[in-house]
Order: sequence, then C-alpha cells, then structure tokens
Amino acid sequence: MIEIKFFHDVLCPYCFIATRRLMNVAKDYKDQVIVRHKSFMMISSLEDLKDIAPTIEEVRELFKNEFSILKKYIPDYDPEKVINKGKIGYVWSLPPQMACKAAEFQKGDEGHWEYYKRAQEKLFFEGEDITSDDVLIEIAKEVGLDVKRFKEDFKSKKAKLAVIQDEEEAHAMGIHGVPAVLINDKWLIRGVQTEDYYRQVIEDLIKNGGEPKNVNLKAYWEQ
Repeated sequence: MIEIKFFHDVLCPYCFIATRRLMNVAKDYKDQVIVRHKSFMMISSLEDLKDIAPTIEEVRELFKNEFSILKKYIPDYDPEKVINKGKIGYVWSLPPQMACKAAEFQKGDEGHWEYYKRAQEKLFFEGEDITSDDVLIEIAKEVGLDVKRFKEDFKSKKAKLAVIQDEEEAHAMGIHGVPAVLINDKWLIRGVQTEDYYRQVIEDLIKNGGEPKNVNLKAYWEQ
C-alpha cells in the first residue's frame, strides 16, 4: 500500500489545481493508494493579514492577485468577477481548516477531501467567505455530514489541535509551502504536478516495493 500525505490549505489556489489532479489519479488506485489529508495554514493569523492589508479594499486586492493564479490553469476564470461579489473580506486559514477536520472526524480522509473540495469551490468560484459559520455549516449540509455533530466539532479544541499537529508535522519535514505530497513518510513532492507525473510516481513505487527506480524522487531530508 502506498500512503500519500497531502498537505494543503483551502485558501491555496495551487492546491485547488493539485487536489483535482491527485483526485483523478487516486481514484484509479483505490486498492493500492491511500491519501491522508494534512492541514497547512498559509494565513495563520488574522492580525498578520490585517497588518499586510489594513483596509477591506486592500485585502480584496490581495486575494484577487492570489485568485489570478488560477487563470494559468483555467483560462476563462475571472478572479475580478468573484471578488466583486463583495463577500470576501478578512479570510484566514484556521476556520476552514478546522471545518475540514470536523468533516474528517465524521467520514475520515474521504470526508475531509470532499469538504475541502467544496470549500474551495465556494471560495474560488462563488466568492463566499469561508470563515463564516453560516457558509461552513452550509458546506457540511451539502456534503451530507451530520450537521449537529459538525456544529459541535468545527470550533472544538480537538479540531484546532488536529490542524496544529498537521502543521507541526509539516515543519518537522521541512515543508514550508503547499501543495506538498509526502509519500510513505519519505518521498517529498512539492508544488503542482501533472496527472501523468503522479501516475508515473505511483506506478514506479508500486512496481518496485516503494522505492523509485524510474522517477527521480528525493527524501524530505534531502531537500
């Protein structure tokens, strides 16, 4: 069995692309690959964000620039149209990451992935404030979670600690940005990769007992 730890943040546009590519690949190796989801906060402090962008206009311009990254991968994507909906303000990583953990508590890694994917769609395509309780609860309903339990979990100390533990694990392995994929707690792949590359890596590791022979991989301590 190949274990993939996928470190990501709901706010990360590169993660938006990476998760869809990895999803498409992982579903073809259900009996041979397991994907575990790990939180990593790009904006870990609301106060830090306010220092960088003191006004709502500045913070929306900041996010518009981040959202523009998606145009490289989705040519007809219009970040200005999304931002101009006026719902996105001081958005930071912890609330949606805790919500993803609450989904994971109910439905494991698949639940985390499903919730995370829908939260990113809400943010990048619908321009919703995914730090809003109402939005996070609505996502829980949309992905079929037990909403009562979700409400108990998504602001819990347990969820916050789960996010922090993932972050500490990432830092211990030299991961300081996302998306990042750690395979079998050894091989680290950084950034957005093509579906073909993910397939090549998985096939190589499966055929060679977890050791790469045809794909050049580096252990996390070598990077």
